[in-house]
Amino acid sequence: MKIIRLILEALTWISIAIIAMMALYIVSANYNIFNNYRSYLVQSGSMEPAIMTGDIIITRPNNKYMVNDVITFKNEENRTVTHRIIESFQKDNLTNFNTKGDANRSEDSDSISINQVIGKVVLVIPKLGFLVAFSKSPPGLILLVLFPAALFILDEIFKIKNA
Repeated sequence: MKIIRLILEALTWISIAIIAMMALYIVSANYNIFNNYRSYLVQSGSMEPAIMTGDIIITRPNNKYMVNDVITFKNEENRTVTHRIIESFQKDNLTNFNTKGDANRSEDSDSISINQVIGKVVLVIPKLGFLVAFSKSPPGLILLVLFPAALFILDEIFKIKNA
């Protein structure tokens, strides 16, 4: 009986940690908090091997961007893209960049202005994005919400029974 209780407590704390990480990601992805840091889920392999599909990246706006910086920006189609700066130049008194994904053979077709840049990648969290994507599926909901809730309930039942 003691072993079951220890297992339940361990699973409960692991569940709490996973839920807390998910909540932190969801809040930081939807709002500019924590001194303008934002998180994004990488959905393509254009930056591999530096940034892999399924990684979470954290970006922060900077005053200056340099060649070889990895930046996140809105492209001409208003899609959010993360690529490396390969060239910086002035155009109409505005800094512009040519970018390229590390895994891509050619550079991006359109240059981007500094006004399109969201921020520089400051942190890469490997593979956490797969957990985020899984949590949005029905099995993920069951495993990450209903299962921990059942653990909490079982733990309380054991506490009441042994009190």
